[in-house]
Amino acid sequence: MKNLLILLSAAALFSCSYVREKAGESAIQYKNIEKHIAELSSDRYKGRMPLTASEGITVDYIAGQMKDIGLEPANNGSYFQDVPLLAVNSKISNTLDFTTPKGTLNFKKMADYVTFSRRMEEEQTLDQSELVFAGFGITAPEYDRDDFQGMDLKGKTILVFVNDPGYGTPEAYFKGNTMTYYGRWTYKYEEAARRGARGCLIIHETGPAGYPWKVVMNNGESTKLYLKPDNGYQDRCAFEGWISKTAAEQLFSACGMSFDQAKKMAVQKDFKPVVMPVKVSGWMKSTFETNTSKNVCGLIRGSKHPDEVVVYTAHWDHLGVGIPVKSDSIYNGATDNASAVAWMLEIARGFKTGPPPERSVLFLSVTSEESGLLGSSYYTEHPFFLMSKTVACINTDVMLFLGKFKDVTLTGIGQSELDEWVRKEASLQGRYIAPDPNPENGMYFRSDQFPFAKKGVPAIYAKGYINAEKYGRKETLSILDHYWKETYHSPFDEFHHTTDDLSGIVEDAKLLFHVGTDLANSNAWPEWNSDSEFKAVRESSRK
Repeated sequence: MKNLLILLSAAALFSCSYVREKAGESAIQYKNIEKHIAELSSDRYKGRMPLTASEGITVDYIAGQMKDIGLEPANNGSYFQDVPLLAVNSKISNTLDFTTPKGTLNFKKMADYVTFSRRMEEEQTLDQSELVFAGFGITAPEYDRDDFQGMDLKGKTILVFVNDPGYGTPEAYFKGNTMTYYGRWTYKYEEAARRGARGCLIIHETGPAGYPWKVVMNNGESTKLYLKPDNGYQDRCAFEGWISKTAAEQLFSACGMSFDQAKKMAVQKDFKPVVMPVKVSGWMKSTFETNTSKNVCGLIRGSKHPDEVVVYTAHWDHLGVGIPVKSDSIYNGATDNASAVAWMLEIARGFKTGPPPERSVLFLSVTSEESGLLGSSYYTEHPFFLMSKTVACINTDVMLFLGKFKDVTLTGIGQSELDEWVRKEASLQGRYIAPDPNPENGMYFRSDQFPFAKKGVPAIYAKGYINAEKYGRKETLSILDHYWKETYHSPFDEFHHTTDDLSGIVEDAKLLFHVGTDLANSNAWPEWNSDSEFKAVRESSRK
């Protein structure tokens, strides 16, 4: 009799949970997702650039929707978290000069080199700075790799290759063509600063970087946003930047080696840094302005474990008003990222149907992703919940309007046990898990789940992406290629009511709603996989 009662009780609990989840899924509506995307990507919002007049109406709209859905203000009674930012405008010397054994090489700005600095000093100089070839600029204990070998880099400039030594190598090393965190350019500048270098120059190559030189060139002498520092960024290199492959070929040749020889040397597991017979000179002049942007944050407080939290993220910002293309200067950002804001708001609506989950759920629409994940980075440094109590981060970005998808693409697949949580729900929708088709681009490190991962929080970036039902895989990939070349970060990223199909976003919202519900009503703590570069951080924080 006792066993029968236990079984009946368990069945009742399962039935209640099932009914609640089905009700939550039903609350996720196409019409609402369409409303949010159409609104946020309209010309009225002028491309949602932070620190412009458009920011106010954008964050007010999102906060208003959170309030209407029934989310609590997450930040001490407010739907907003202030994010203090630093805007830097720099002018760089017409040439970056390399004194070599075969004479001076004068590399031209934009064409051959681009540099920038976040240090809050009006003028920065490289005055005959010694140049050190430091391979890929990596210190990775789990791969028994140290490209610096204890060399004193104070006052020196390091020259490093982009990506990591696994890219393009015939044998399995690092993760092959899948970029690791060590391959990301942001890591290289951070590591150079930790080593005390004055400058860090990355050699650009289109394949390993994932984008052509024009992307680097277009970033030169533009306004750059950073989080406002307490120390004026004195702990960063004075010069951070890039040189083109053509410039690097000339530089290596002047030192008696070919580009290919240098690359082969850098790939070796026992690589040691090389002091080159080269001195570098150049300058930058900068102006600075501080201002405050906002993250938007709504909360459902957990019924049993309110101090534990599952976080959904979707950045609200885009590029604002820019260079006109075919007489259109508003960079509307419909796919990037009004789509994901709509996705997140509808997931929140699903959660509010029925009783609260056992763990808290935070919905965080962050600022300044396009400037380097600034809003999400600020939150992870000033969180409402301890990172050690943050169960997982669920993020998405750039959701395409191609209808339903057969796949669920996991950018960063293989990083953590969260893959299996997604796989289970995908199978219930009759879908399959797929890896990112371009893992060398390092997209896992380029969206808002990454600051959480750096803090050790298991994080996923998931969406239908490579196999739309109405097009098939081959045509979908062709559409994707056109999107990245012609639509991404252009005025053509707009919503078209009569032709765009948002049913895939609805399906993704339902799927990730179930993943979050499973996590929020569980005692589980998903772990990083053994070869993840973030595993040690999590283990340390959870002790």
